[in-house]
Amino acid sequence: MLTVIKPVVEKALQPVGRLLKGVDPNLISLLGLIFPVLFFVCVLQGWYLLALVTFIFLAVDLLDGMVARYANKVTPFGSLLDSSIDRFADFTVIAVFGFAGIVRWNIVLPLLLASFMISYIRSRIELASDKKISGAVGLVERTERMLTVFVGLLLYAIFPHAQWGGFNIAELLFLALTLASIYTVGQRAAFAYKKL
Repeated sequence: MLTVIKPVVEKALQPVGRLLKGVDPNLISLLGLIFPVLFFVCVLQGWYLLALVTFIFLAVDLLDGMVARYANKVTPFGSLLDSSIDRFADFTVIAVFGFAGIVRWNIVLPLLLASFMISYIRSRIELASDKKISGAVGLVERTERMLTVFVGLLLYAIFPHAQWGGFNIAELLFLALTLASIYTVGQRAAFAYKKL
């Protein structure tokens, strides 16, 4: 859905990508571990403004692939490493809401499961079709998930005591994202059934 903004962000990052083309893309991928960890620590400490600023730097995730393409260093291992670090970042960025007591674990865990299932089904579709079919279908992809988490923290930081039906504002967004993610899992499963 919001994946259409990815080319816009990539275009904005092109000068940085060209500047870094002599750097090993796998090193850039590994450096991408820093920002989810910083986000985790900031949220856990209640430093929400700093966490939101740190969150913006998660866009560094786009640089490794860009640098790999500029330097003709695209490799299957690089793709595997990038995808694995994305899963680590997803877990860290979502799970901290449970660890920090912002969102109850019985809301966090279903979202984590649905998020991982979305990525897993895409991967299996592409593997089963020898990358001839893209599994990037459905309502929610990583961009939507990350943006919703960002907005959830922003609104919670502004309105920490806002409640509706016994849920705070971050919990309401997590619930909506979980439902949309479960729907996306169904969309991808149906797509796989038709195409494979």
